[in-house]
Amino acid sequence: MNQTTNKLIHSNDLTNLLEPQNYSGILLIDGKYLPVKAAELKKRAGLIPCSKKRRGKTKGGLIVVPFMDYESHDVPIYIIALSENREDIRKGFKKLKEISYPLKVIVCDESMSEIVQIAKEVFPDVIIQICLKHYNESIKRAFQIKGVMRKIKSLQKKLDNLSDSILIPTHHHDIKKAKELTHEIAELELRYQPLIDIESIFQKIFWGTKTESDVTELEDELNVRISKLDKNYPYLQKIYDRYWNYYDKRDQIIAFIKYPELDIPRTTNLIEGFNSTTLEIRLSSIRGFEKIDTAENYINALVLKRRFQKFTDCKGKFSPLNGKSPLQIAQPKNTFNFNFDKGDDWINFCRKLNQKPPK
Repeated sequence: MNQTTNKLIHSNDLTNLLEPQNYSGILLIDGKYLPVKAAELKKRAGLIPCSKKRRGKTKGGLIVVPFMDYESHDVPIYIIALSENREDIRKGFKKLKEISYPLKVIVCDESMSEIVQIAKEVFPDVIIQICLKHYNESIKRAFQIKGVMRKIKSLQKKLDNLSDSILIPTHHHDIKKAKELTHEIAELELRYQPLIDIESIFQKIFWGTKTESDVTELEDELNVRISKLDKNYPYLQKIYDRYWNYYDKRDQIIAFIKYPELDIPRTTNLIEGFNSTTLEIRLSSIRGFEKIDTAENYINALVLKRRFQKFTDCKGKFSPLNGKSPLQIAQPKNTFNFNFDKGDDWINFCRKLNQKPPK
């Protein structure tokens, strides 16, 4: 395997050579863990070592960070690092600057705060959109009401099943059961309904709004509900924490509303699909690498393959992309006689470019 992959041009260098002209300026960024033996990582020159505090899952491995263009689905730049640290992320954004990528928007998980900070250092005017799927999940984890809602639904179903027989004298025991179920539902709603209501408003903001006035209307409702909460309500602090967190990050949460002309996606689903289908499925069968060079070459080959592979199952607004590859959609200024329509051999093409890059 490595005999082939180590002869391919690096995907970032390919972007430099082909000079794609059709990028949207909307970048989706997400990291993917890659298992590599820790002993080999220590030998790697130039990588910034992880501190124990932030090492976490990357102990004994690497992080692959693709920078994906939203409209073309192409990956003009990607980096491999020991962690999502400032030095390595900065290299990625500098590479984007070098290829004149027209960066306007970044969509990423809120946990990738380093990306936001460094992006603004290199591209001061860039707009940040937090992935609302991840942000919504963080609210669910904080409120922990998913199980409660399932419980209420289950109790309500049991209560509904009693409704046909509750007035029949021979089923008088159902009346007692109905009272017990009603009492249990009422207790759960009394304790958790404020959390359920607040979470519902957040979800409407994330998924049910089209204009900033829609957002403001829901925020007014949120403010009223919170102002009416009992000061002794046991989960009041949880609600306050999420409330202030939302307003601290409001501009990054509703960027898709504030800049409708940019058609900003609300989630990083697209790049997560890339990470899972292009990287994770392939890597899970390998179960890690012995050497970092082997890992880098293999990842590069996967990214290159994806850039030349024609789409077949794009849907909705992206259905016109079917039959074309990401790199073809990005409209390279220089093709060096590579025929995208005929599906020329991309491996041979990338090997030739690596041997002697054309001028």
